[in-house]
Amino acid sequence: MHNKICEILNIEKPILQGPMSWVSTAPLVAAVSSAGGFGILGTAMATPEFIAEQMQAVKAQTDKPFGFNMAFHPAFLSEEYFSNIMTVVRAEKPAAVHLDTMRNKTRHFDLAFAKKYFALFHEAGLKIITKVFAVQDALLAEQAGTDIIIVKGWEGGGHITEQTTMVLVPQVRDILSVPIIASGGIADGRAMAAAMILGADGIEMGTAFLAASETAIHPNAKAAILQAGDMSTVITGSCADESCRQLRNSLAEQVNAIEKEYPAAEAAQRIQPLVFRSGRTAMQIGDIEQGAVMAGQIVAAIDSIRPAQDIIETVYSQCQKFLLNARDIVLQ
Repeated sequence: MHNKICEILNIEKPILQGPMSWVSTAPLVAAVSSAGGFGILGTAMATPEFIAEQMQAVKAQTDKPFGFNMAFHPAFLSEEYFSNIMTVVRAEKPAAVHLDTMRNKTRHFDLAFAKKYFALFHEAGLKIITKVFAVQDALLAEQAGTDIIIVKGWEGGGHITEQTTMVLVPQVRDILSVPIIASGGIADGRAMAAAMILGADGIEMGTAFLAASETAIHPNAKAAILQAGDMSTVITGSCADESCRQLRNSLAEQVNAIEKEYPAAEAAQRIQPLVFRSGRTAMQIGDIEQGAVMAGQIVAAIDSIRPAQDIIETVYSQCQKFLLNARDIVLQ
């Protein structure tokens, strides 16, 4: 089956593994890429040394293409940091960079900034995957020269905005010519098929891989994922204009109580010490009450620990089945 995502990234199945801080490390990334998907290191604003170490670890486990992610906005990307990262990229040669534009009320897509850095990424031989949360940002990212657009709905875990995947995908498909990846609320072949029918060329899954065998997170965090129900997630951080979806726990209750009690600016200052490195606290240390287990609304569908290859093959085969039978399903 011809697929634009597979062609651009040189992969077998148009399934991307979402980059999650403290979760998407070399073992998971290598496993996803080896299974025919596209693994992406969750490196965000990590040190160049850590990024180089992780890229080398991936290459030691697979010869398949993989990527890494960066927080992409002038507020996060200095010239010095970019230069250091590109030194690593030229040495390690990942296939793509995954850019998280992290949109909020005050921080929108910067076209001039993007054009400058997109040109430099392409010069280094990288394919560019840009994650956006709004239709206008998708249009600007295409104008800047991205190779692939990811549109993420608010069902997803981690950073979110106000629109759903089902709303975003068809709107973006109607105005763009570049390939589109749907992200948020996708964990099986039914959802992948639905995303493809809506106009996506592939999918990104994050929560679906939280309990993968190769995901190197604390057993407490995996247990929390497996035990979560359909109402187990909550949104925090709205006062700081950094809304994130995570599992309900003591930390989330504290943060939301502060957000209700104080004006936004004061609340943002008060919650900062609570949430600092909260992802590491949960995922690596195993404190799932005072740490943040970032997961999407689809978390209730994650009920077992399985190899990444099994997850990918099951989702892909289910999707093919549903797409082939779509006419019969509709006409029943």
